[in-house]
Amino acid sequence: MLQSMRSAAKYIWIFIIIAFVAVFLFAQTSGLTGRQSVTRGTMVASVNGTKINYDTWLRATQNQSQQAQQQRSTPLTLDEEQRIRDQTFNSLVTDILLQQEYKRRGITVTDDEIRQAARYMPYPPFLQSPEFQTNGQFDMQKYQRFLSSPAAKEQGVLAGLEQYYRSEIPREKLFQQVAFPVYVTDQELWRDWKDSHDSAQVSYVALLPAVVPDSTVKVSDAEIAAYYNTHPSEF
Repeated sequence: MLQSMRSAAKYIWIFIIIAFVAVFLFAQTSGLTGRQSVTRGTMVASVNGTKINYDTWLRATQNQSQQAQQQRSTPLTLDEEQRIRDQTFNSLVTDILLQQEYKRRGITVTDDEIRQAARYMPYPPFLQSPEFQTNGQFDMQKYQRFLSSPAAKEQGVLAGLEQYYRSEIPREKLFQQVAFPVYVTDQELWRDWKDSHDSAQVSYVALLPAVVPDSTVKVSDAEIAAYYNTHPSEF
């Protein structure tokens, strides 16, 4: 009898565990616990009507975490992971705000603008890349030859540059529109600098009447009065 009870107890515990898990999952997904279940499509934020769902934030956070981990040999700490999550969220919000402002101001970017920027305004990290150096200096010709080579496309460099400039060019246009009313020319800056930094050397000779000897030429008061009366414009 005890043996049969032990056998039955095993199945009872299995049933209890299954029932507990089922009730827990139902409560989580039904909202009975007061918290909404988080799915890939769950909205985590709304920026002026533009939604950010959990999947977008999660993938962006994972990408940033992977990049940060590749740059170090030790695992990320909990504080570092939280900082990456916060920074990723702020970045997503900022990007939406910028996109909305671009649309409001009619700011766009063409494929030709991207090509010209990639060709003549190198991606900043490339300026220090040994691959594009000649005698310790960035070599524009080497850089442009690489862009024209099949390797640039095969390695995904061209796609990365397009993504970078498609983001940066509108930012630059927005900055120019915002800063234009207070733009100061180089000539104005140079003039202001000279006004505040220029100096002059002045030499002079002091003539003190007390140290000048009396002249031997005598002039009467009548002669002084006559000269004064005949030369009023000098006085």
